[in-house]
Amino acid sequence: MEVYSMKNPFPARALGVRSVTKPGSAKETVHIDISLQGSGLEYTTGDALGVFPCNDPALVDALISAVGLNPDESVQQADGTSMSLREALISMYDITSIKKSTLSKWNAVARSAKLDAIIADKEALKNFVYGRDLLDLATDEETKAHFVNADAFVSCLSKLAPRLYSIASSPLAVPGQVSLCVGVVRYNSLDRARGGVCSTYLADRLSPGDTVRVFVHSNKGFRLPEDGSAPIIMVGPGTGIAPFRAFWQQRTIDHATGPMWLFFGNPYKATDGCYEDELAPLVESGALKLSVAWSRDQDHKIYVQHLMDAAGAEIWHWLEQGASVYMCGDANRMAKDVEQTLLTIIAREGGRTPEEAASYLADLRTQKRYQKDVY
Repeated sequence: MEVYSMKNPFPARALGVRSVTKPGSAKETVHIDISLQGSGLEYTTGDALGVFPCNDPALVDALISAVGLNPDESVQQADGTSMSLREALISMYDITSIKKSTLSKWNAVARSAKLDAIIADKEALKNFVYGRDLLDLATDEETKAHFVNADAFVSCLSKLAPRLYSIASSPLAVPGQVSLCVGVVRYNSLDRARGGVCSTYLADRLSPGDTVRVFVHSNKGFRLPEDGSAPIIMVGPGTGIAPFRAFWQQRTIDHATGPMWLFFGNPYKATDGCYEDELAPLVESGALKLSVAWSRDQDHKIYVQHLMDAAGAEIWHWLEQGASVYMCGDANRMAKDVEQTLLTIIAREGGRTPEEAASYLADLRTQKRYQKDVY
């Protein structure tokens, strides 16, 4: 059987895409089911799925028109195969972000004094590339370039990189398939509506039966405790809930007796709940304790770390009873705030100095009782 990997992704079949959040949500989130039948790919609860996205065909068509090339012109690939320029730009090349290397290659053709100055100034470069894509370069009179052919054009471009998503399913719950929970990125920049390449590909342009190129990315540092009676505390605001859906599915199938506690957060209760139909019976049965921070439903913002701080005494009790703590989501702010809150709880409730609290948390990490999947 053929071995599939990042270098040789499996052409999987999309089974379905559905909204998780309600219409009008500022945190639009979709659930995607993908078949792995025939791939030989296996995953463990806690792993991630690599997805190779495709660019928006409308953006590709506009870009080809702007650079004045023929969409049917053949483009040579590194492996010796060829495809049309349009097909290559849809599936192979990054056209929505601009790196310094891309800009330098582009300007070797454009010979733009404006770009010369930008490339030479680190801060100016950072500001210029933010919120811009190749179409912006191709339609600006000061930065447009005229390429001799399609091969010359794509030689400026980087390859499309795969995106990793925490798997939102247990392999035992959905044999032969995998589920994702994806936040859809949409924004406006320079008077043009734009979107995240992979999130809009999955949400807007992937239909049941379509092929999506995928591979499994092992995440050995994010695993459930081997002891099913051990308590677990899961902190996953927004799409950080994804691996914890896999966790509660796995624990339910395993008939694990250990208590589960999920800290979830999103802006508004009316539109931004995720998997409420699955969480409700778990809460009602007593299998799961659920703490939700609706950050914008009141005058002051409430985040998961605020709920954790308020429940500090109980969290400390869980830790002393052998609980493992898992965190998934934004690395820049949420993860730092949650970790600081954990340290505060350990120091306050455990009667420890800040240094002793840090040592306690380090011990949890060593014991694999404190695991993070942040991005």
